Amino acid sequence: MDVHGFVTAGGRSSRMGKDKAWLEIDGRPMIQRVVEELRRVTPAVTVIANDPEYDRLGLPVLADLNPDIGPLEAIRVALAASLAPRVLLVACDLPFVTADLLELLLDRVESYQVAVPLSSDGRLEPLCAVYSTEVLEHVTELIRSGERKVSRLFGHVRTRLIPFEDLSQLAGAERFFINVNTPEDYARANLSEGPGHSGM
Repeated sequence: MDVHGFVTAGGRSSRMGKDKAWLEIDGRPMIQRVVEELRRVTPAVTVIANDPEYDRLGLPVLADLNPDIGPLEAIRVALAASLAPRVLLVACDLPFVTADLLELLLDRVESYQVAVPLSSDGRLEPLCAVYSTEVLEHVTELIRSGERKVSRLFGHVRTRLIPFEDLSQLAGAERFFINVNTPEDYARANLSEGPGHSGM
């Protein structure tokens, strides 16, 4: 095993008004959809969350030690706990990621320490990315210095940015980075599962 999968579910879901991880799309909670795709890539999958409710997934659950820091802390927790030299990190509110996408990221990381895809509009997607455990020290130092932006890490380590064009040939690519943060996002995500779209 050369990669350990982690699902981040430690956000406050403040814009949704409820814990978004358990919202269903096509009859399955978003977090379950992400877990299933990760399991197609690696047998080791762990959840990063601060609520004991996540124990019902039957997976190891780790809490953020510094819950007010945000995604950078989730990356630190994953890197510190990883049983493999690489971490494949996916946010629970990206319900349309697929194993094909995750395998492509792993294939493209090569000798880089981080592989981060870009969305169709050029945004970094650091919560659907591959991280080498070699960058743990850099992440820890950024947190210690008061930094909160994940993007600051990429200037300190060997990072490969993967343009959306490299992903666009994969089935479902137009939905990979649909991020479900608000009730409006959730409504749009459910519509995208309607006629003309097949479930994963």
